[in-house]
Amino acid sequence: MAQSSGIFLCGQPLATCLETIRGFHGWEAPGLVLGLLMVDWARERIGARVEADALVETRHCLPDAVQLFTPCTVGNGWLKVLDWDQFALTLYDRHTRQGQRVWVDLAKAAAFPDLTNWFLRRVPKASLPLERLNAAILAAGRRALSAAAVELRQHHQRHKKGPTAVCPRCGEAYAARLGPLCPACSGAGYWRPAMDRANPGHEAPDDHHPHQARP
Repeated sequence: MAQSSGIFLCGQPLATCLETIRGFHGWEAPGLVLGLLMVDWARERIGARVEADALVETRHCLPDAVQLFTPCTVGNGWLKVLDWDQFALTLYDRHTRQGQRVWVDLAKAAAFPDLTNWFLRRVPKASLPLERLNAAILAAGRRALSAAAVELRQHHQRHKKGPTAVCPRCGEAYAARLGPLCPACSGAGYWRPAMDRANPGHEAPDDHHPHQARP
């Protein structure tokens, strides 16, 4: 992609940001490029002095942009992800619940056909080469976005890790709040022992995980 010199996003040169995206995702994913612009604006609006948490309103792409360009991650509990499929994010002060929300404004984005056609899935991916699409996203910049100050009413709490128990059946550690057995041993697990490929019809031995195979 032809990169404009002198552009800084999230405190880094654009080229560095794009390299970060490539290193994480394997390519310059358009959703992450768009997310980069949104994170940059939200960070600017909330100010450097605020140790902000983040809330994202879609599971697609935008959470990765937040995790790459802010300290907020799912693992440290500073990032919450809502499965609303709205391309929007909020950075907020967890003490005051005051924040800044940034979102893709479709009315504004309409001035940028390549961005809009990709965002609304109106055209096949093959008709929008990656370099052309990302160039359109960067050219649109904040002109395709809107932002507003908000006050969070819910979803703002940091959920701390609770007591840990040891499952008496399999010996693994798990959240004590889930009951006397871990989820797998209580029948709520998402997996069962795999079949031994060398001996079809037989389960592969596993001395470390004595969960019973379940239908």
